[in-house]
Amino acid sequence: MLLIKFGGSVISDKSEYRKFRENVVRKIARYIPKKDVIIVHGAGSFGHILAKEYRIISGFEDWKRIGFSKIQLDMIELNSKIVRILIEEDIPVVSLPPHSFMIMDDRQNLDIFDYFVSYGFVPLTYGDAVFDASRGINILSGDILMLELAKRFKPEKTIFLTDVDGIYTRPPKNGKAKLIKEFDRKKTPKTAMNVTDVTGGMDLKIDVMKEMAQHTKVYVINGLHPERIVDVLNDRDFIGTVIK
Repeated sequence: MLLIKFGGSVISDKSEYRKFRENVVRKIARYIPKKDVIIVHGAGSFGHILAKEYRIISGFEDWKRIGFSKIQLDMIELNSKIVRILIEEDIPVVSLPPHSFMIMDDRQNLDIFDYFVSYGFVPLTYGDAVFDASRGINILSGDILMLELAKRFKPEKTIFLTDVDGIYTRPPKNGKAKLIKEFDRKKTPKTAMNVTDVTGGMDLKIDVMKEMAQHTKVYVINGLHPERIVDVLNDRDFIGTVIK
């Protein structure tokens, strides 16, 4: 099985509210297997901008209700755009919104994924605004979903699609930045990417990937060059980072 994440920075322009990169997603879809795969996508500018404005991660307050509702609507619309493209590429995708099966810090039920996978469907879920047992409301990161799915299914390979070639020693635009081609999950690479959003920074993402690497081999590659997915699947030399 393959577990893959379409990063928010790949499927949207994070600097512009609800800016969807249709051509990028369509190109990625052409390299996705049509079975034995689970897909997670990020929120990008469809989720992070309003989540920050309404301070969703700090918990429930009355004035946040409308913001919470807006974020869910925006994520449903983003998800629908991706579902439509995948179906047009003949991938039998089914959408599984996290707010329908997960409560943060309390309970989750991933059984529905087993049913759809067993019938040859491709489940698609995403980062979302969800109920939180302790805070009332919160943002569920797509990275956390990736971790839970990796624990459950133990896929042979897991791929994170980002808007850069992998994990770097410094921010990629820095002239001294070097691509980290491989690192051991028991060690933390020296990075200085300074990437932050409402779900945490790059350090948190790396921590999640390291934990996932206990259950699956983790790859980080550039989603703007989706042909590299084929290299990973076929165990060929590839441009990116692998965590073992």
